[in-house]
Amino acid sequence: MLLVVFAAIAGGLATGAALLAHGGLVVALLAAPLGGSLSALLAGLINLRRTETSWRFEADLEAQTDAMVAELRSLVAQGMHQDGGQSQPARWIV
Repeated sequence: MLLVVFAAIAGGLATGAALLAHGGLVVALLAAPLGGSLSALLAGLINLRRTETSWRFEADLEAQTDAMVAELRSLVAQGMHQDGGQSQPARWIV
């Protein structure tokens, strides 16, 4: 998120500075927000492109989580079986 903010500030300043020499103060003040917005959009797209591969593995992470939960439940069931079923598993209050 900070990348997008810094890109917007830098893009707005660069646009304003570039247009100040050629178009005057009013044009620079009007174009600076547009340049900042465009820079923020580009920075967001670059960031999205850079982290896009992690989205592909979300299903794999869900499967790994389900497998770990199943393993933990089987360990609890095994422990209760060894105790003769007398003890109750600890439950967290959320």
